[in-house]
Amino acid sequence: MIQKFQYYKPTLGHSWLMVALVIVGSLVVAFAFPHAPHSVNYFLMMLFPLGFCWWMERQAVAVAEIRGIHPLPVNAPHFGKLPAWAFLVLATVAMLALTMVIDPTTAFIPMPDSIKAIFEKVFVESPLWDMILSTCILAPLMEELLCRGMMLRGMLTRMRPAKAIAWSAFLFAFMHLNPWQSIPAFLIGLFLGWIYWRTHCLWATIFLHCFNNSMSTVISRVFPDMPVDASWKDMLPPDVYWLIYAGCVLVAVLTIYILHEKTLSPEVSSPVDA
Repeated sequence: MIQKFQYYKPTLGHSWLMVALVIVGSLVVAFAFPHAPHSVNYFLMMLFPLGFCWWMERQAVAVAEIRGIHPLPVNAPHFGKLPAWAFLVLATVAMLALTMVIDPTTAFIPMPDSIKAIFEKVFVESPLWDMILSTCILAPLMEELLCRGMMLRGMLTRMRPAKAIAWSAFLFAFMHLNPWQSIPAFLIGLFLGWIYWRTHCLWATIFLHCFNNSMSTVISRVFPDMPVDASWKDMLPPDVYWLIYAGCVLVAVLTIYILHEKTLSPEVSSPVDA
Protein backbone atom coordinates (compact mmCIF):
# COMPACT_ATOMS: atom_id res chain seq x y z
CA MET A 1 0.00 0.00 0.00
CA ILE A 2 2.61 2.56 1.05
CA GLN A 3 4.55 2.19 -2.19
CA LYS A 4 1.52 3.37 -4.16
CA PHE A 5 2.31 6.93 -3.02
CA GLN A 6 5.39 8.00 -4.98
CA TYR A 7 4.52 11.10 -6.97
CA TYR A 8 2.36 13.21 -4.69
CA LYS A 9 4.59 15.34 -2.47
CA PRO A 10 2.35 17.44 -0.20
CA THR A 11 3.08 21.08 0.49
CA LEU A 12 2.76 22.58 3.95
CA GLY A 13 -0.66 23.90 2.98
CA HIS A 14 -1.81 20.47 1.86
CA SER A 15 -0.45 19.02 5.11
CA TRP A 16 -2.65 21.41 7.08
CA LEU A 17 -5.57 20.32 4.90
CA MET A 18 -4.90 16.70 5.83
CA VAL A 19 -5.01 17.60 9.52
CA ALA A 20 -8.32 19.39 8.92
CA LEU A 21 -9.63 16.24 7.23
CA VAL A 22 -8.62 14.20 10.28
CA ILE A 23 -10.67 16.55 12.46
CA VAL A 24 -13.64 16.50 10.09
CA GLY A 25 -13.41 12.72 9.83
CA SER A 26 -13.41 12.31 13.61
CA LEU A 27 -16.54 14.45 13.95
CA VAL A 28 -18.40 12.71 11.12
CA VAL A 29 -17.54 9.22 12.33
CA ALA A 30 -18.34 10.02 15.98
CA PHE A 31 -21.77 11.31 14.93
CA ALA A 32 -22.48 8.48 12.48
CA PHE A 33 -21.18 5.57 14.59
CA PRO A 34 -21.33 6.62 18.27
CA HIS A 35 -21.28 3.05 19.60
CA ALA A 36 -18.78 1.45 17.23
CA PRO A 37 -15.47 0.07 18.57
CA HIS A 38 -12.72 2.66 18.79
CA SER A 39 -10.61 0.80 16.22
CA VAL A 40 -13.43 0.96 13.66
CA ASN A 41 -14.01 4.67 14.25
CA TYR A 42 -10.29 5.39 14.06
CA PHE A 43 -9.91 3.50 10.78
CA LEU A 44 -12.87 5.29 9.21
CA MET A 45 -11.65 8.67 10.45
CA MET A 46 -8.22 8.24 8.89
CA LEU A 47 -9.74 7.30 5.54
CA PHE A 48 -10.60 10.98 5.04
CA PRO A 49 -6.99 12.30 4.79
CA LEU A 50 -5.61 9.11 3.25
CA GLY A 51 -8.36 9.13 0.65
CA PHE A 52 -7.37 12.69 -0.20
CA CYS A 53 -3.73 11.55 -0.60
CA TRP A 54 -4.83 8.70 -2.87
CA TRP A 55 -6.81 11.11 -5.05
CA MET A 56 -3.91 13.59 -5.20
CA GLU A 57 -1.53 10.76 -6.08
CA ARG A 58 -3.63 9.92 -9.12
CA GLN A 59 -3.47 13.54 -10.26
CA ALA A 60 0.29 13.67 -9.63
CA VAL A 61 0.87 10.50 -11.66
CA ALA A 62 -0.92 12.03 -14.65
CA VAL A 63 1.20 15.19 -14.39
CA ALA A 64 4.41 13.18 -13.94
CA GLU A 65 3.79 11.25 -17.14
CA ILE A 66 3.55 14.52 -19.06
CA ARG A 67 6.43 16.37 -17.40
CA GLY A 68 8.73 13.42 -16.76
CA ILE A 69 8.79 13.93 -12.97
CA HIS A 70 10.69 11.24 -11.06
CA PRO A 71 8.96 9.40 -8.20
CA LEU A 72 10.04 9.72 -4.57
CA PRO A 73 9.18 6.44 -2.80
CA VAL A 74 7.61 6.59 0.65
CA ASN A 75 9.90 3.80 1.81
CA ALA A 76 13.46 3.42 0.53
CA PRO A 77 15.57 2.31 3.52
CA HIS A 78 19.24 3.12 3.90
CA PHE A 79 21.03 2.73 7.24
CA GLY A 80 24.49 4.02 6.44
CA LYS A 81 27.22 2.03 8.16
CA LEU A 82 24.80 0.11 10.37
CA PRO A 83 23.15 -3.21 9.57
CA ALA A 84 19.38 -2.97 9.78
CA TRP A 85 19.15 -4.96 13.03
CA ALA A 86 21.74 -2.75 14.78
CA PHE A 87 19.97 0.41 13.66
CA LEU A 88 16.65 -0.92 14.93
CA VAL A 89 18.12 -1.88 18.32
CA LEU A 90 19.76 1.53 18.78
CA ALA A 91 16.64 3.40 17.66
CA THR A 92 14.43 1.35 19.99
CA VAL A 93 16.73 1.98 22.96
CA ALA A 94 16.74 5.67 22.08
CA MET A 95 12.93 5.73 21.93
CA LEU A 96 12.67 3.96 25.29
CA ALA A 97 15.05 6.45 26.89
CA LEU A 98 13.31 9.43 25.29
CA THR A 99 9.94 8.42 26.73
CA MET A 100 11.45 8.84 30.19
CA VAL A 101 13.28 12.06 29.27
CA ILE A 102 10.09 13.75 28.06
CA ASP A 103 8.02 12.35 30.96
CA PRO A 104 8.07 15.61 32.99
CA THR A 105 6.52 17.55 30.09
CA THR A 106 3.16 15.87 30.75
CA ALA A 107 2.88 18.03 33.88
CA PHE A 108 3.09 21.31 31.92
CA ILE A 109 -0.51 21.19 30.65
CA PRO A 110 -3.32 19.57 32.68
CA MET A 111 -5.44 16.96 30.92
CA PRO A 112 -8.98 18.30 30.29
CA ASP A 113 -11.78 16.20 31.76
CA SER A 114 -13.23 15.57 28.29
CA ILE A 115 -9.91 14.13 27.07
CA LYS A 116 -9.52 12.13 30.29
CA ALA A 117 -12.91 10.50 29.66
CA ILE A 118 -11.83 9.52 26.13
CA PHE A 119 -8.53 8.08 27.39
CA GLU A 120 -10.30 6.07 30.07
CA LYS A 121 -12.71 4.69 27.48
CA VAL A 122 -9.88 3.69 25.13
CA PHE A 123 -7.22 2.51 27.58
CA VAL A 124 -9.29 1.15 30.47
CA GLU A 125 -12.86 0.36 29.45
CA SER A 126 -12.45 -0.89 25.88
CA PRO A 127 -11.74 -4.58 25.13
CA LEU A 128 -8.08 -5.47 24.90
CA TRP A 129 -8.36 -6.48 21.23
CA ASP A 130 -9.90 -3.10 20.35
CA MET A 131 -7.18 -1.22 22.22
CA ILE A 132 -4.36 -3.22 20.59
CA LEU A 133 -5.85 -2.88 17.11
CA SER A 134 -6.43 0.87 17.35
CA THR A 135 -3.46 1.98 19.45
CA CYS A 136 -0.69 -0.47 18.59
CA ILE A 137 -1.47 -1.32 14.96
CA LEU A 138 -3.72 1.17 13.16
CA ALA A 139 -2.35 4.35 14.77
CA PRO A 140 1.33 3.60 13.96
CA LEU A 141 0.52 2.50 10.42
CA MET A 142 -1.82 5.32 9.44
CA GLU A 143 -0.25 8.19 11.37
CA GLU A 144 3.25 7.39 10.15
CA LEU A 145 2.09 7.07 6.55
CA LEU A 146 0.32 10.41 6.84
CA CYS A 147 2.77 12.44 8.96
CA ARG A 148 6.13 11.04 7.88
CA GLY A 149 5.49 9.20 4.61
CA MET A 150 3.35 11.95 3.10
CA MET A 151 3.70 15.29 4.93
CA LEU A 152 7.38 15.12 5.86
CA ARG A 153 8.45 13.51 2.58
CA GLY A 154 6.74 16.31 0.66
CA MET A 155 8.09 19.12 2.83
CA LEU A 156 11.63 17.77 2.65
CA THR A 157 11.60 18.57 -1.07
CA ARG A 158 10.65 22.19 -0.40
CA MET A 159 12.40 23.32 2.78
CA ARG A 160 15.38 22.63 4.96
CA PRO A 161 15.28 19.34 6.90
CA ALA A 162 15.11 20.97 10.35
CA LYS A 163 12.15 23.11 9.30
CA ALA A 164 10.36 20.23 7.59
CA ILE A 165 10.85 17.94 10.59
CA ALA A 166 9.63 20.64 13.00
CA TRP A 167 6.51 21.29 10.92
CA SER A 168 5.69 17.60 10.60
CA ALA A 169 6.13 17.13 14.36
CA PHE A 170 3.90 20.14 15.08
CA LEU A 171 1.18 18.83 12.77
CA PHE A 172 1.51 15.37 14.33
CA ALA A 173 0.98 16.87 17.79
CA PHE A 174 -1.84 19.17 16.67
CA MET A 175 -3.64 16.28 14.97
CA HIS A 176 -4.13 14.55 18.35
CA LEU A 177 -6.32 17.47 19.53
CA ASN A 178 -5.11 16.94 23.08
CA PRO A 179 -3.28 19.81 24.84
CA TRP A 180 -1.95 17.46 27.53
CA GLN A 181 -0.39 15.22 24.90
CA SER A 182 0.84 18.00 22.62
CA ILE A 183 4.35 18.54 24.01
CA PRO A 184 5.28 14.82 24.29
CA ALA A 185 3.77 14.15 20.85
CA PHE A 186 5.75 17.04 19.36
CA LEU A 187 9.03 15.79 20.87
CA ILE A 188 8.40 12.21 19.76
CA GLY A 189 7.43 13.56 16.35
CA LEU A 190 10.79 15.32 16.12
CA PHE A 191 12.62 12.06 16.81
CA LEU A 192 10.51 10.03 14.36
CA GLY A 193 10.89 12.74 11.73
CA TRP A 194 14.65 12.76 12.21
CA ILE A 195 14.74 8.96 11.88
CA TYR A 196 12.74 9.13 8.66
CA TRP A 197 14.97 11.86 7.24
CA ARG A 198 18.17 9.94 8.03
CA THR A 199 16.96 6.56 6.73
CA HIS A 200 13.90 7.18 4.53
CA CYS A 201 12.57 4.03 6.20
CA LEU A 202 8.89 4.37 7.01
CA TRP A 203 8.76 0.88 8.50
CA ALA A 204 11.32 1.97 11.10
CA THR A 205 9.13 4.86 12.28
CA ILE A 206 6.06 2.60 12.22
CA PHE A 207 7.87 0.11 14.45
CA LEU A 208 9.07 2.80 16.87
CA HIS A 209 5.61 4.34 17.03
CA CYS A 210 4.13 0.88 17.67
CA PHE A 211 6.71 0.25 20.39
CA ASN A 212 5.89 3.53 22.13
CA ASN A 213 2.13 2.95 22.01
CA SER A 214 2.52 -0.67 23.11
CA MET A 215 4.36 0.44 26.25
CA SER A 216 1.40 2.68 27.14
CA THR A 217 -0.99 -0.20 26.49
CA VAL A 218 0.92 -2.59 28.72
CA ILE A 219 1.21 -0.05 31.53
CA SER A 220 -2.49 0.76 31.41
CA ARG A 221 -3.40 -2.94 31.67
CA VAL A 222 -0.84 -3.83 34.33
CA PHE A 223 -1.85 -0.83 36.46
CA PRO A 224 -5.59 -0.42 35.74
CA ASP A 225 -6.15 1.82 38.78
CA MET A 226 -3.45 4.29 37.75
CA PRO A 227 -4.85 7.65 36.52
CA VAL A 228 -4.61 8.00 32.75
CA ASP A 229 -2.68 11.27 33.13
CA ALA A 230 -0.16 9.86 35.61
CA SER A 231 3.56 10.06 34.85
CA TRP A 232 6.49 7.99 36.04
CA LYS A 233 7.28 10.81 38.45
CA ASP A 234 3.96 10.16 40.16
CA MET A 235 4.65 6.44 40.55
CA LEU A 236 8.31 6.23 41.57
CA PRO A 237 10.10 7.48 44.70
CA PRO A 238 11.90 10.79 43.91
CA ASP A 239 15.43 9.41 44.39
CA VAL A 240 14.73 6.41 42.18
CA TYR A 241 12.95 8.52 39.57
CA TRP A 242 15.75 11.06 39.14
CA LEU A 243 18.42 8.34 39.09
CA ILE A 244 16.58 6.55 36.28
CA TYR A 245 15.93 9.88 34.57
CA ALA A 246 19.63 10.81 34.56
CA GLY A 247 20.51 7.39 33.16
CA CYS A 248 17.94 7.75 30.40
CA VAL A 249 19.30 11.17 29.44
CA LEU A 250 22.76 9.67 29.01
CA VAL A 251 21.41 6.69 27.05
CA ALA A 252 19.32 8.94 24.78
CA VAL A 253 22.27 11.22 24.03
CA LEU A 254 24.62 8.30 23.38
CA THR A 255 22.29 6.32 21.12
CA ILE A 256 21.22 9.36 19.10
CA TYR A 257 24.88 10.38 18.70
CA ILE A 258 25.76 6.88 17.40
CA LEU A 259 22.80 6.95 15.02
CA HIS A 260 23.90 10.36 13.77
CA GLU A 261 27.48 9.27 13.23
CA LYS A 262 26.71 5.92 11.61
CA THR A 263 23.87 6.95 9.31
CA LEU A 264 24.41 9.11 6.27
CA SER A 265 22.95 12.58 5.88
CA PRO A 266 20.52 12.37 2.93
CA GLU A 267 21.14 14.49 -0.14
CA VAL A 268 17.62 15.75 -0.79
CA SER A 269 16.47 18.58 -3.00
CA SER A 270 17.78 22.03 -2.12
CA PRO A 271 15.30 24.06 -0.06
CA VAL A 272 13.47 26.88 -1.72
CA ASP A 273 12.63 28.68 1.50
CA ALA A 274 14.50 29.17 4.75
